[in-house]
Amino acid sequence: MGCASQCAKYFLCFFNFVFFVAGGAALTVGIWLFADRSSFTNIIATLDQSDILTKTDTDVIRMMSYILIIAGALTFIVSFLGYCGAMFESRCLLCVYGVLLLLVLVLECVVVGLAFGLKGDAEKGTQSFLKSTIKYYAASVDQTETVTVAWDGIMSQLHCCGVESYLDFHESTNWTTTNKVVPEACCIKQNGELQDRLCPLIPTSTNSYYQKGCYKAILTMVEENAAIVIGVAAGLVLIEVLVIIMALYLACVYWRPQHACVDVSSRQAW
Repeated sequence: MGCASQCAKYFLCFFNFVFFVAGGAALTVGIWLFADRSSFTNIIATLDQSDILTKTDTDVIRMMSYILIIAGALTFIVSFLGYCGAMFESRCLLCVYGVLLLLVLVLECVVVGLAFGLKGDAEKGTQSFLKSTIKYYAASVDQTETVTVAWDGIMSQLHCCGVESYLDFHESTNWTTTNKVVPEACCIKQNGELQDRLCPLIPTSTNSYYQKGCYKAILTMVEENAAIVIGVAAGLVLIEVLVIIMALYLACVYWRPQHACVDVSSRQAW
């Protein structure tokens, strides 16, 4: 086996070992969340001094665990096939691995194509979804706090308020029972404190972002980082194509010596 084959072999081993560990970690976390949510959230809260997970609904945590289990298991299995195929020079495992990666690549291309083709419908659907969730925004701790925490995080990070403006909060019956006009997350803060304590009651353009919708803020953020997103996506596609070529190349390399041996033995017998 030549130098190129050796390089391809060890690259595939390293590449799949990394994803093998990552998939195993995701699978472990997913099973842990599914089996014992409280212990995991308590550890995370202790490490990052955050209580977001502890406030998240049980159904959301369960859905997260399902996603982690499925994604982790698929990554674990596929990378295991690739690692074993390269390490033990198994033509069969490498072929299966290459075909699975090719299917993943095709699915990714289909998803991207559908996203561009249905861009208008996707934007309307996203806006409608955001408005449907803001109906459950609450001013106090209750069963809808997951929505509240998520929206507070979005508005604080993107410096926006509501989907299109602060008027969207009028759709929330939990919010309209208060005397506040906008949530504190819509207000301008300094060192974690409100710049103007009257902001939730009397929002203005100088003490809040009450007229800036989060939907436009999200679109602006995506447009500003479009080059990075496209670059990362193109890099991932390039790596996947390179790995598929290497896997199929090694499968051909490991296949040829077997036929060569058969040819030599048949000639000797002749």
